[in-house]
Amino acid sequence: MKKIVISLLILCMILSSAFVAIGTKESLNNEIADDFDSRIENLMRHGHMPSLVTCIVKNNTLVWAKGYGYADRSILHKRKATPDTVYPIASITKSITATAIMQLNETGLIGLDDNVSEYLTFDLKNPKYPDVNITFRMLLAHQSSLADTTVRFLMIFTILKIPHDRLNEYFLPGKSLYSPRVWNDYAPGEDVCYSTMGTEILGCLVEQITHQSFEDYCQEHIFEPLKMRNTSFYFSDFDKDKLACLYLWMAGVYLPMPYVESSYLAGGGLKTTISDLSHFLIMHTDSGIYDGVRILKEKSVEEMHRAQYPDSYDEGYNHGFGWYLKNFSDGETYGGHGGIYSGARAIMRMRYSDNVGVLYFWNQNSFLLTHFNHTRPEQKEARIGIEKALFEKADEL
Repeated sequence: MKKIVISLLILCMILSSAFVAIGTKESLNNEIADDFDSRIENLMRHGHMPSLVTCIVKNNTLVWAKGYGYADRSILHKRKATPDTVYPIASITKSITATAIMQLNETGLIGLDDNVSEYLTFDLKNPKYPDVNITFRMLLAHQSSLADTTVRFLMIFTILKIPHDRLNEYFLPGKSLYSPRVWNDYAPGEDVCYSTMGTEILGCLVEQITHQSFEDYCQEHIFEPLKMRNTSFYFSDFDKDKLACLYLWMAGVYLPMPYVESSYLAGGGLKTTISDLSHFLIMHTDSGIYDGVRILKEKSVEEMHRAQYPDSYDEGYNHGFGWYLKNFSDGETYGGHGGIYSGARAIMRMRYSDNVGVLYFWNQNSFLLTHFNHTRPEQKEARIGIEKALFEKADEL
């Protein structure tokens, strides 16, 4: 009897130790999670971000996603952000447009080095170099010699609501919407200049070649096979309680910004969730496949991710197709794209050494300040800190 009692006591001690160890491990994991969340929330406060949605893609799988803060911070609503909250992703749309062009290239409908004027209803040429053709490759890699006149472009086609079918008048000398500032002084293919207008032309080319609207083509050939079911080019397609409210931080106050429907789609018009866009990012990390469905050939993805003009740098970046590349101080090469919108920003980044990807969106930004390279230092610091934290978390998962 004595031996049985001793044995039971020993067993209780072993079980007790095991439960303490399990409890300690759970406590440690909670502490790590709390430390990460606190770090993110501090960076959000530093960068004046009302909300932030984030996710991590690893081994071609969405392994983590979370929302922080408020998609709507008004007193009456106080709606929290989630991975299913819709944000404008602005120029990340260029990666979608490039995907559409690469699909057309795969079918043989175009060649990347074809003269795009052969497919347009007008002759697209830099008037200073009328004998130099502009190709799909040049437009995709921002080598067309088109200048960066985004603000003027938005004023004409979004604020003044000039019909988009008059786009040709923006590029042709002698037309009512033309300005010489549309073109740079060098020949196509000789230097880089990031141009949203060049991507808008690519959207027009998709329409001319497929005889579909750009949005219908993307819906059928990209969004549906990628199961991106909460994605659209128009704010009006979403219930308002699904949208992140847009804000501008000024004089210590968050000023609400309006939802403005833009006529420019291919260069920056997409609205989506972090959950939906993770499917697109997984397709890129998995060489063109998502959920067993091939969207692009592996060779096409490699071409998109390759520096097309290796000696041309745009603020330290090389350009692929709807994709930029940069070597960072940690010795890693990263690719992806960013988006700047009035009241919001979005980042898509992939680390090439292991194909780990991160996405993060937030709902506060001054489009004009950022466009003219006047981002507030604290906002840049917050963005860099958040991205660093996400990749560090990815390494722990």
